[in-house]
Amino acid sequence: MTKKERIYELDIFRSLAIMAVLTIHATSQTVVETKGSLLYLPFLFLNTFSNFAVPVFIFLSGFVLFYNYMDRPLNRRLVQSFYGKRLLYILIPYVLFTVFYFIFQLYKRGELGMPWSQMATELGQDLIHGTAYTHLYYVIIMLQLYVVFPLLLFWFKKHRSIRPWIAFIGLVLEWLFVYLNKYGFHLPDRQYIGQHLDLGLPKGSLLLSYLSYLFLGAGIAVYYDRIKKWLDVSPTGLKAGRGPVWVMIWILWLGIGVLHTLVWYKYNTVGSSLDSLVYSLLRNAHALLSCIVLWHMSHAIYYYGPRILRTALTSIGACSFGIFLLHPFILYWYREWFHGGSSLKYAFHICGSWAAGLLISWIIVYAAFKYVKGSWVFFGSNPLKPKAKKVKS
Repeated sequence: MTKKERIYELDIFRSLAIMAVLTIHATSQTVVETKGSLLYLPFLFLNTFSNFAVPVFIFLSGFVLFYNYMDRPLNRRLVQSFYGKRLLYILIPYVLFTVFYFIFQLYKRGELGMPWSQMATELGQDLIHGTAYTHLYYVIIMLQLYVVFPLLLFWFKKHRSIRPWIAFIGLVLEWLFVYLNKYGFHLPDRQYIGQHLDLGLPKGSLLLSYLSYLFLGAGIAVYYDRIKKWLDVSPTGLKAGRGPVWVMIWILWLGIGVLHTLVWYKYNTVGSSLDSLVYSLLRNAHALLSCIVLWHMSHAIYYYGPRILRTALTSIGACSFGIFLLHPFILYWYREWFHGGSSLKYAFHICGSWAAGLLISWIIVYAAFKYVKGSWVFFGSNPLKPKAKKVKS
């Protein structure tokens, strides 16, 4: 079995995705506070356009898992190794940060005196559902992925004939779930008790809602050697005539992202509404295109961008899981200590919250990895130092 080629730009991909997460969270209150003002549309655009964040992380996870494991023998040793790593580097930090945010929420509500039995019950529910803080639901999605991954790996290995259709299968399965959710089971609206399939989690916390991204990542992983020339933006590719395809993808990405924003703007200001499936379609299309566009960006930055930018983004990407876990705590205290005033000052305030959430979290996580033994307990796997840059033609 030949060793897999290391894909250097993936850390930059992660850095762009975590920046989108920060953009969503930094502007989440803003789109409520600025409604009716001149600042509303720009911040709504930033918030809505960045909704690809979780889908592209699912895509990237699907790609990395299948890229690394597809050609390895599926046996007991592999499964044990797979779950051992995830238990150490994902589950333990998740549990610790769930406890941390649970106590933090009690502090904010002035409920630290809550009876221990009630506290244990509520903490247990938060651990199961990822509800200790608004962002932790993502880890619940990832844990679902880890549960089903060996089964998917077995399926794709055993039935080679379906491999060319992996991405299409994921798209169909996701939209089957979306359709049944709307017209069949009404998840998770409690007014339909007795008439829906209760899976115990909101729709956005279920892996079923992200199968198109997971399977797209898996499909690209299976055929990466054949299609990487279309993913990697390079002068060679431009000379080979692939440029028009790349430009078309970028135009579609920008156009659908703007359309998605305008639809939300019209809905929230004029009061008009569309079938919820239209919103789902726009979000799905934009997020799928984002998976490809962010790959283009990452490749271009890593191989052709300034060294300082490449180094910084590679480090941010390597620390992205820790940044993800920590940044809402930083954003909370920034909002407590700094407040906006005029429109211009308010805009700078929001930009400052984004920068503070990213930079402070990055510095803390990076310093912990470098100087604190056992920091993986809090922030996941300690990233390896980036290797030397490869030369691209």
